[in-house]
Amino acid sequence: MASTSPQDLGPLVTPPPFLKRLMHATQKGRLTRLMVATDFSMSADLALARALRLPVGEGALLTLFHAVRPVSRRGVPEDMSLEERCLGRIAGAARRRLRTREPVEVREEIREGDAIQEAAKAAQRLEVELMIAGRPHALRSHELTQRGATVRGMVRQVEAPLLVVGAHPQRAYQRPLVAVDLSEDSRRALELALRLCPPPVKVDVLHVPEPCTHPGLWHAGLSSVEQWLVVRQELEAAARKALSRFLAPYREAGRECEITIRCSEPLEEALLAEAAERDSDLMALGMPSSGEPTLAVGLAEQMVMRADCDVLVAKVHPS
Repeated sequence: MASTSPQDLGPLVTPPPFLKRLMHATQKGRLTRLMVATDFSMSADLALARALRLPVGEGALLTLFHAVRPVSRRGVPEDMSLEERCLGRIAGAARRRLRTREPVEVREEIREGDAIQEAAKAAQRLEVELMIAGRPHALRSHELTQRGATVRGMVRQVEAPLLVVGAHPQRAYQRPLVAVDLSEDSRRALELALRLCPPPVKVDVLHVPEPCTHPGLWHAGLSSVEQWLVVRQELEAAARKALSRFLAPYREAGRECEITIRCSEPLEEALLAEAAERDSDLMALGMPSSGEPTLAVGLAEQMVMRADCDVLVAKVHPS
């Protein structure tokens, strides 16, 4: 999520076509193409359990994907029979759980190769609206284990919205938090969060003005703490006004969002603190779809690994 400076807080004009698409997305646009990446671990089981609780539309397709690591002398399809049987059992259990819901087709796909690259290819080929993966729990002091590196690699390389699940999904999302910087990337995050959390769920929106993301700013060119507090109040007022304009189309479409402005911590810590204070079960943030190394990419990777709740990284618009 890229930050926005006060100079960027100008009027936001929303054309009618956008509002029409927005109302479709927030009221009727349930998900129809999902993909769950599984390595048969406990965290992957949580990802599938969450996928089975997401709001889906009629005729939805849920693909269970598994990548087999390349092994020397692997030459015949029978070498993947064990993984195929495991994937088949998981798919069968998913079909049984979905029988009481709207018709959802469950498919299985298994590939040989690097897990990140193969998952990215599958997501693009299947044009998935949302990919779901589990976050490993065996991290000590943010140690970068191999499984942790896989999840972070998916954040960087998968050209589709990514939902990283870290908690047991006891119910549908009830307390979503969306990080907004008034960019189109954060607009995608908000729209997708609204699709995952249909009414009457209320969505909380957090905005951190760009000057407030730098620690120790109050003494940089300011003569006193009191002067910084005055500047901070002005920043908060301008940010609240711009954010209200940003959210106006959503209010018109019937979705109310609670606004929070934080100016007391760097961006990363503000997101974690707000999610903890609100006991959020989902955090959503936007990210450029290119996956190039940027502050937004680094922030998304940090949130995926550090947040206590599930994290939604929105990239390209679901079609």
